[in-house]
Amino acid sequence: MEINKSLKSEHSILLNARKGAIVTFIIFVIYIFGSMYLLGYKIINYANYNTIYTLLLITHAIFCGRLYNAMSKNIILSLIIGILMIVLSWFALGVGMLLLTIYLLVKSSTALKKLDLNFAIPSEKITSLVSTEENKMPITEEVFGQESKAKKDLDYDEAYKKAVYYIDKEEYDKALLHLETAIKTDKISLKGKAYVNIGLCYGSLGNHAKAIDAFKQAIRIDPDHNSAHFSLGFSYFKTGDKSSALDEYKILKELDIDLANKLFDLIY
Repeated sequence: MEINKSLKSEHSILLNARKGAIVTFIIFVIYIFGSMYLLGYKIINYANYNTIYTLLLITHAIFCGRLYNAMSKNIILSLIIGILMIVLSWFALGVGMLLLTIYLLVKSSTALKKLDLNFAIPSEKITSLVSTEENKMPITEEVFGQESKAKKDLDYDEAYKKAVYYIDKEEYDKALLHLETAIKTDKISLKGKAYVNIGLCYGSLGNHAKAIDAFKQAIRIDPDHNSAHFSLGFSYFKTGDKSSALDEYKILKELDIDLANKLFDLIY
């Protein structure tokens, strides 16, 4: 599945705004300390120093205001942040500006982390981490065909394919109906995949308690199921059980270090 384009755009805007604030701040600090050398060797005079200082300060204030706007979507408060940045620099010897800059960078880091989670989790597209080639096969409603009303024994493979079809359409409630049928199969591999997808569907719907139960079932059937351990760890994290999430991380380290590191980054 493709990552939600609106979230991706929001992430890109926030990331670029944050980079701009960091770069302008670094340039500003370098100039402040470098100006002692420039003034000492009369490369610039105090008038030049004040002019450049003011231009750099305004530039940094603009980027900080843009950064705040990327987080809050409030243009008025963003303008106030920019003005406050300039006022604090002139009347608080730069300390206030420094603290405000740090505050914006910390807050933006948290905002970026939340957006990163939105990319990574089932409801936020974690399905891409656990989907198999079978899940990605083109499926249309024509595949379903006409089912005989007299048919009593459901085709579990067909039920699973229908579930995948609805997962791709993000119709998780419909997918769950077919997955509940698919888990009745005697095929261990199919049952395990069905439980993982049940967990993903419940996670996408925000029901992490049921997601945890489903992932546990998948692990009970196949203890070395990497994706099940990853998803279970994240579901624990979403319910506030950080300790259990770390337990899954430790297990996952022995199975798939890359996936384990992704889980660790999401937890922290």
